[in-house]
Amino acid sequence: MYKATATCIGLSAVKLLKRDKDAVMMVFPSDHYIEGEKLFADTLEQALEIAEKKRGLVTIGIEPTRPETGYGYIEMGARVNTGMATYKVERFTEKPNLEVAKDFLLKGTYLWNSGMFIWRADVLLREMEKYLPKLYKNLMEIYQHVGLEDEESVIREQYQIIDGISVDFGVMQKTRKGYVIKCEFEWDDIGTFEALSRFLTHFRGNKISGRTYLEDSENCMIFAGEKLVIGFGIKELVIVEAGDVILVMDRAKDQEIKHLVNDMREDPEVKDYI
Repeated sequence: MYKATATCIGLSAVKLLKRDKDAVMMVFPSDHYIEGEKLFADTLEQALEIAEKKRGLVTIGIEPTRPETGYGYIEMGARVNTGMATYKVERFTEKPNLEVAKDFLLKGTYLWNSGMFIWRADVLLREMEKYLPKLYKNLMEIYQHVGLEDEESVIREQYQIIDGISVDFGVMQKTRKGYVIKCEFEWDDIGTFEALSRFLTHFRGNKISGRTYLEDSENCMIFAGEKLVIGFGIKELVIVEAGDVILVMDRAKDQEIKHLVNDMREDPEVKDYI
């Protein structure tokens, strides 16, 4: 069962803290595209400095280029007197509707939330104690058993009773220790088919990868694997061929597919295909 990001990040924090009382964590999503290695490394250096010296919970913000409704937004507060453009976090806003996203873009004081975080493990856990006391109690129970023979069984036991929540909702939207660095490197979130399609080949008004043949088709995204995917007279579809699974989806449902995947995990007939 999915327990959201505060759970797995909190578990990592207690394990790190058991090894090193001064441990600093860096949290990165696995589905991002980053270009500009030197700028990225410099940004992380500054984030580490803020995490250590100011005991801040640091995130990296991306300057918006469009009114994106699939990302969270961070409003920049007062600027911090450091090298790169760094600000206190005024507020987090999760995935606004289109009109609100357009308003954020016009204001110019909002950044996309990249989902990258840098903080000391002990500082994060203190904020969890303040804002997520039940989860904190679960994590402290695990902490007592880290390195012991029953560590894994205690983790499984506590996992079952944890009420999952994202670290954005649970901590970052409430903390007064939030900082955001406005990044200068190139970034893209490729966690959706729409985002991933920006890296595909353009073919007759569609975007494709792999062995694909399209005729009389418009504005489709085709992700072919070993098999040849043929499209004839289709519009606004996402088709993904992945061996023993084929996904055919309305392109407009891109942001909703995670709900479908969660439902499938609960279905014994199809869960093994996820």
